Amino acid sequence: SVQVISMVILALVTALALNRKIRLRGFFRSVFFYPVLLSPVVVALIWKWFLRYDNGLLNSLLVEAGYDRVQFLANGNWARFWVIVVSDWAQMGFYTLILLAGLQAIPGSLYEAAEIDGANSFQQFRSVTLPLLMPTMTVVLVLAFIRAVQVFDQVFVLTNGGPGYATTTLSIEVFTYAFTRGDLPAGMSTGVLIGLFTLIIMIFELKFLLKNEEVYN
Repeated sequence: SVQVISMVILALVTALALNRKIRLRGFFRSVFFYPVLLSPVVVALIWKWFLRYDNGLLNSLLVEAGYDRVQFLANGNWARFWVIVVSDWAQMGFYTLILLAGLQAIPGSLYEAAEIDGANSFQQFRSVTLPLLMPTMTVVLVLAFIRAVQVFDQVFVLTNGGPGYATTTLSIEVFTYAFTRGDLPAGMSTGVLIGLFTLIIMIFELKFLLKNEEVYN
């Protein structure tokens, strides 16, 4: 999904930046990881206040700048966009930490050898960093996909799956069948199908991980 892809890309870019020798590196690492420590419900409530139509912070800034208010959570396209943004913001630090550990496990001598051979930064990333980081990337993809399938609390508090079905996730669909519509068997069967689908995807991703480990070991 878009959320998983954007999450992995942002986590990778952040990990690459935090792996460099920059000032206050420890502080920035803590800042990026801090949202992970917050409850998903708290995160959703903070962002819901931020995005409210009547007295939300973002709409207040738009009005001050001379623009009209925007229905961020009542418009399907905007609601999908902000659900992805909130999910990425809340979880990115966890995946960044995993990728950062993978980057630090890459021997520095490989970069020195590549630099001696005349490789620039992009060539070093393509030929050294990316291949050796691929097993860690696969783990991140598996975890991010599982989280995307299971996500419920943030979306439920933020949009309740709306407007319409714009932000309805699989977990919210199970909740709707089982508790809102009172169709417990349908909810249970949907949950089982989601579990089987997740298991199949995990098996394929883990096979890809093992294949890459055989290639690079």
